[in-house]
Amino acid sequence: MNREEIREKTMQLIYQMDITGEFDYEKLSPVEENARILGKKQALLTLQAVRDHIDEIDDVIRASLDKWSFDRVARTDLAILRTAVAEMMYVDSVPSGVSINEAVNLSRKFSDERSYAFVNSVLSKADKHLRSSSAEEEM
Repeated sequence: MNREEIREKTMQLIYQMDITGEFDYEKLSPVEENARILGKKQALLTLQAVRDHIDEIDDVIRASLDKWSFDRVARTDLAILRTAVAEMMYVDSVPSGVSINEAVNLSRKFSDERSYAFVNSVLSKADKHLRSSSAEEEM
C-alpha cells in the first residue's frame, strides 16, 4: 500500500469518525478494507493527531475559511481538510506541500468539481497561519 492509498483510507476513517461523532479511531468498527490501515505508521500518526487534537485542528480550519461557515463545509471536504491539517501540524515526516497536494487530489476524487479549489485555498491559508505561528514561537 503506497502513501496515497494510506492517506485515502485515513481520510475515510476520519470521515467515519465525523459521521459517528466518535473521534477515537480505536473505538471504530472500520470496514475490512479500512482495518488494514490501522497497522500503518503514517495512518496511526494522523489518526492519533485527530483523536488528541481535533479541537486545535478544527480551529485552524475555521481560521482559514474565507467568508465560509465551518458548519457549511461538506463532510467529505472536512475529512480531507482534517487529514491534511493533522499531517501539517503533527506528522513531521510529511511536508506541508505534500499534504496540500494530496488533499487537492483527494478532493478531485471524492468531492464535486469545485471542491479542489476550495480545499487548496483553505489549506494554503492554514499553512501560512501555521508557519507564522511557528515563527512567532521561535522568537
